[in-house]
Amino acid sequence: MPGRRFWGLIVLTAAVVFSAIGYVLNDYSPSGPWGLAGLICGLLTVLVISRLQKK
Repeated sequence: MPGRRFWGLIVLTAAVVFSAIGYVLNDYSPSGPWGLAGLICGLLTVLVISRLQKK
């Protein structure tokens, strides 16, 4: 399981992946909602990882 030092990288990776998908689906123009969804997904992933590490 990744430690705390990788949490920022996990959030950033999820945001970039979602932004790239939104960029392609939005006819190659920036898509704010997809970027926001990526940030939320990354934060939820980090939250789940942190909860699992406490068990």
